[in-house]
Amino acid sequence: MATMPDDMMEGTMPEMMSDEGMMADPRAERLVEMIATGGNLAEVLDDSELAKIGAECVEDYERDKADRKEWEDIARSALESAKQKAHKGEKDYPWKGAANIRFPLLTPAVLQFWSRMLPAVIKGDEAILCKVIGQDNGRPKMVQGPQGPMMMPMMGPDGQPVMDAQGQPQPMWEVPPGAKAKRARRVSEYLNTVLFYRMEDWEADTSSLLMQLPAVGCVFRKYWYDAAAGEQRSAMVSALRIYLPKGARSEATTPRLTEEVPDVYPHEISEGVRSGRYLDCDLYGEKKEGEPAKPPHGDDGPRLLLEQHRLLDLDEDGYEEPYIVTLDHELQKVLRIEANYGSEDVKFNEAGEVMSIKRGRFYVKHGLFPDPEGGYYDLGLGHLLDQCASVVDTAMNQLLDAGTAQTAGGGFIGSGVRLQARGAGSVLTMEPGKYKTVDVPGNVLREAIVERTLPNVSPVTFQVLDLILGVARDISGAKDVITGEASNNGQVGTTLALIEQGLQVFNATAKCVFRSLKDEYTLLKDNVFRYGGQAAAQDYLTVLDDPEADFMADFSSRDMDIRPVSDPSSVTRMQKMAKGQFVMSTMEQLAAVGGDAREALRRVYEAADIEDIDKLLPPPQPPQPDPVAQAAMQADMEGKMAKAAKDGAGAENLSVKTERERFELTKDSFAAGVNLELAQ
Repeated sequence: MATMPDDMMEGTMPEMMSDEGMMADPRAERLVEMIATGGNLAEVLDDSELAKIGAECVEDYERDKADRKEWEDIARSALESAKQKAHKGEKDYPWKGAANIRFPLLTPAVLQFWSRMLPAVIKGDEAILCKVIGQDNGRPKMVQGPQGPMMMPMMGPDGQPVMDAQGQPQPMWEVPPGAKAKRARRVSEYLNTVLFYRMEDWEADTSSLLMQLPAVGCVFRKYWYDAAAGEQRSAMVSALRIYLPKGARSEATTPRLTEEVPDVYPHEISEGVRSGRYLDCDLYGEKKEGEPAKPPHGDDGPRLLLEQHRLLDLDEDGYEEPYIVTLDHELQKVLRIEANYGSEDVKFNEAGEVMSIKRGRFYVKHGLFPDPEGGYYDLGLGHLLDQCASVVDTAMNQLLDAGTAQTAGGGFIGSGVRLQARGAGSVLTMEPGKYKTVDVPGNVLREAIVERTLPNVSPVTFQVLDLILGVARDISGAKDVITGEASNNGQVGTTLALIEQGLQVFNATAKCVFRSLKDEYTLLKDNVFRYGGQAAAQDYLTVLDDPEADFMADFSSRDMDIRPVSDPSSVTRMQKMAKGQFVMSTMEQLAAVGGDAREALRRVYEAADIEDIDKLLPPPQPPQPDPVAQAAMQADMEGKMAKAAKDGAGAENLSVKTERERFELTKDSFAAGVNLELAQ
């Protein structure tokens, strides 16, 4: 879990202070100290308080779990259906052992979503791109001149202003042009390094997330700073293990959020106690002095821990602060309590009382289809296809049972017909190619045996089944044209139009995924800046090898937007190539209006996933002066030279004098501005 630096919590609880500025009591002093150092607050509380907190946490968890039982039951069934897990138990209708299959209705839709989204989200080793907000034309340094603010010119070695091609002084930049873009590239490169090469499980977790998301409709990603290892961590957490109260709107405003931490073995808890992370509580019942702890009821198997992010009023000031409580579910024993806020997260009113506290954020929810009723948990294809799947399974099982009945045969045999010897069973089994001898004449045998006739399956059943399957394909967005099963006789434009229409549902869900990914990357950037400290600053310089890299300046800026690198509206190779082909078809028109052909080619190559594009394209050329303005300047210069030749040396001296005065005026204005700036 994230641990606050030592100086983050100083002075965050003024209600614990007396009038003389001293702590009101030793416990309050100890509590503030533990919060400041990220310690275990459970060590400060007595057993009765811990027992009360443990009981409240478990009670709230059980209530939240019961409130969303309907959603959870469908979600679990959807996961079983997606991986084609057989139905539990054996059917006894219409006979014992009747067909009980799951039709693969959900599996193709899940695979289609996963196969399209994964390459769109993870593009090589790039997933994060910092987008510059606003203009990036630079900000010149201004000084106060005789007639108001003026731009400070760049001075040459000779003390004179440096002129550009148009004869205008070049400005001295406070922020040079392109500085935002350079900083954005540095931050993007470093965050991608952290994501792909420092978080070893991130890419595998992303694949699992995109596989589970379409079936369940809601998956979480958890980010935190591991203080012991000094590294950023992340983990995919199934929504089946995250519980929020009914009516919750978001993770930032909910009064509590509980994560199940299953399969924690006793020896792992003991390691946490020895390292000081967990409280040394009586987790296994009473024990005598010197005896090892024994699990209750002889159970030494895995235990269920709860990590609950909730509000508690530990200082009893009437205001509940955000804390993280870790406890054993079965015994309701609190193992750890830690603060979930820092000093910069606390706001006070004019009376010095705590007005609000911004809690730390760990979870980002990925949702697919918003609940039409406004519930917190999003819906997946398992929820939308639940009734369709039930109808399809029933129809398919009926068809299989009808085929089994017709193949096996059966009927009625008269009681007077003896097919086997006396004392033998009444069932006569036949093997292919063999005949049985029976003790009865043939005509009597034919008259005594009546075969049961079964009606054929109604055509209406097939029509209903086809209708339901069509509706299911519409809901899941799995169209033939995007699964490679459509006819290849159509024109390219028609096929692309069909693809665009077929991807409408998928593109809408893709936008939801990309929005959540943007929240993920923003949270990662905030964690790197907040908890990285000097180690992250040094690592930043080491990774980039850029003399302009400044960790504090680059990460503290708020003029960059974090977003994934891919375009959620263009998630197939065919769509990207179609866009690139359109750009190529407009190259002549682009050149006619003075467009950037180099940038157009770059976009075409990117659509084709061409590597090392910079090696193919020439470096960008500096902007050329306007030929019209240059011709006008040349004509004006020639006119002045002709006039100077006609008027003689006096005119030439006047021209030199005018030029010198212009330089002197510029230099005097610059000096006056510098002196005024220094005086201020």
